[in-house]
Amino acid sequence: MTSTQPAHLATAALQDVLVDVAELASQARQAHWNVRGATFLPVHHWLDGLAQALGSHADTLAERITTLGGWPDAGSETLSERATLESLPFGPLTTDQALAAMDAGLGRVAAVAVAWLENPTVGRDPVTADLLTAVCRDAQVQQWFARAQQDPS
Repeated sequence: MTSTQPAHLATAALQDVLVDVAELASQARQAHWNVRGATFLPVHHWLDGLAQALGSHADTLAERITTLGGWPDAGSETLSERATLESLPFGPLTTDQALAAMDAGLGRVAAVAVAWLENPTVGRDPVTADLLTAVCRDAQVQQWFARAQQDPS
């Protein structure tokens, strides 16, 4: 194995996670604009913070890809073709619809990060592993927040 193979694999891992993180950030922003319901205000504020946090992760992932010699791609065409998230419905969303969509998306982001962390080569790159772990950790915490705000009935 050459020294570029681990960097190439790390770049692929980061790109896969970047696509879903960028897509979910866009969906969080869309939900933020369109959420309605009795618990509108706290969900609206939470979605705003979630979109910002995901955007920050996307930036960090993209910068690591560049550091490894790759070219990050979170363009609309790439997101449309490669994102593994369910699409967010168009139009108004109840708070429970928005929270359920974010719950599912956050779970997917965490699952993609974990799948790459289980790859021995990616796991041996401590910086990439640290970034993927941070994305997974934050996604799981935010997923808990989404679930805690949903109507239990």
